[in-house]
Parts: sequence; C-alpha cells; structure tokens
Amino acid sequence: MAIEVSTQIRTYEDLLVAKEFLKSEIRKQEHSFSNNPVFKISSSFLDGNSLKDIIKSPLDSFTKENIIKTAENLLSTFLLANKKTRGIYIGFVIAKEMIPFTLLKINEMLNKK
Repeated sequence: MAIEVSTQIRTYEDLLVAKEFLKSEIRKQEHSFSNNPVFKISSSFLDGNSLKDIIKSPLDSFTKENIIKTAENLLSTFLLANKKTRGIYIGFVIAKEMIPFTLLKINEMLNKK
C-alpha cells in the first residue's frame, strides 16, 4: 500500500505509510546514483580501483559500424531537411540504388548474346 505525495497525512498510520514510501524512494535513488558512471568513476578514484571496466562498458556500443550508420543518418536527415539539397540528395539515393541494378541487367543482357 503506497501513499501518493499529494495525499495528506491525517493519522499515525498514514505517517508510517508515508515514511515507508519515502524510505523506498530514497533506496531507489541511492541505487540509481551508485549505478551512475560518473559516480563510479569518482568513487574509483577515491578507492584506488581500476577505471577500465567502468569506462569500457558504456563504450561497447560505439563500434565502427554504429558510428558510420549514425553519421549517415544524421547527414541524410540534414540533407532532407534542407530545401536546397533535398532534390539533389533524393536523386543521389535513387542513382545509388539504380546504377548497380542497371549495370547488372546490362551485363546479363550482353552475356546472353
């Protein structure tokens, strides 16, 4: 039975329920603070621990492929959002897909004869 913050405390039982609710909220916040990478780095300096695992785990998602894909997405978003470059970019995307397909079909037709 959890009490909401906006509920008024009228009895001693309401006070006890509110106290337990606040204790659980404080535990959740302390847990989230202790899992924060900034806190881990500062505490490792104080404790003299290694920073290797703390820094490596958030950086695991930064692979070469993810960085290139993110850069491509940002560039395409910018080019589509800009009125002057939108037509050129759409033409480039269509050409990028159509040219290899067209060359493959021409090569197939030449090999049949």
